[in-house]
Amino acid sequence: MAVPASTPIGEAQALLNDPNGVSYTTAKLIPLLNKAYRELQTKLQKAGQSTAKEVSSDITVVAGTTSLADGGQLPADLLYPINLYEQINSEFIRMQEKFWEPIIDQTTRLQYWNWREDEIKLVGATVDVVIRIRYMKGLAPLIDGTSPLLILNCTTFLAARTAAIAALVIGENPTRAGALNDDATTAWEDLKMTQVKQRQSMPVRRRTNRYRR
Repeated sequence: MAVPASTPIGEAQALLNDPNGVSYTTAKLIPLLNKAYRELQTKLQKAGQSTAKEVSSDITVVAGTTSLADGGQLPADLLYPINLYEQINSEFIRMQEKFWEPIIDQTTRLQYWNWREDEIKLVGATVDVVIRIRYMKGLAPLIDGTSPLLILNCTTFLAARTAAIAALVIGENPTRAGALNDDATTAWEDLKMTQVKQRQSMPVRRRTNRYRR
């Protein structure tokens, strides 16, 4: 069962010597907790640890389209794509990822893609093509104390980091903020090691190396 946001909020209040939440109320801490939550997602991604994977619904790429960007047809929660598949007859075929989109004439297939400038770049096709995207997604914002935390073992980091931000921007106490940030750094190192060990304990299927061209 997921830990609710109220848990790190309660711990943050305790770290701020305000266990009853008189000065550091839940309403004041929720935006700061969301900032710490986003920071943690970024840290995990940089460390090669996934937070959540998703598959898009079917997306129709209109003939001649050479890029998909935010605000258009990309899923709103997409952080970055993993694989793309195009529909050929009734089957979805995996497209090839390239460093750069090849300079070739358009056909009835898309075939190739790359992720550049926060957009999916395509060669384009002469007809409409339906695709699906497997991607890493951002976690939904925390709305209130009942919102679930979808990262395992994250409470200690979130409590310390949230308290550090609150000490700085609400309490205007940079000394305490610095000490709490030190606690958050220690908690992050512990969390990172835990995530690594969990991944190492998962069974994996050996595969041959894949080289990009």
